[in-house]
Amino acid sequence: MTRIHGILATVLLTAFLVLGCSSNANNDAKSIIKNQANVTEDYVNGLVSAKNADDMVAAIENYTEGMKKLIPELKEFEKNYPEYKQGKMPEWMEADIKRLEAASAKIPEAMMKMVTYMMDGKVQAAMEKMGQEMSKLE
Repeated sequence: MTRIHGILATVLLTAFLVLGCSSNANNDAKSIIKNQANVTEDYVNGLVSAKNADDMVAAIENYTEGMKKLIPELKEFEKNYPEYKQGKMPEWMEADIKRLEAASAKIPEAMMKMVTYMMDGKVQAAMEKMGQEMSKLE
């Protein structure tokens, strides 16, 4: 009888650990995707609403800082949960994924506005810094 209780306890503990890990992965994924969508939406909105080079620099720098904070989380998450990198996203994440995709789809159009300010040294410096930070994602 005690052997059955031992086996049952082991099975229950394993189930709790698996469910607990899965829940953490889900919470981590949802939080990271939501944060990335927020940062990307803010970036696009900042580019679109920029009235001068300083506004453009502010939008770029805010995006760079937001991604600078997210990149270590993204890399750690991809390392710990490779199934998400392979495109196996659960249905409950669809809304956040669609938000991120919608914001990302607006970037090329928003970047067209940046062309006006590309010769400004501050904009070039901000873009270079953003490129350096984004290269850390690879």
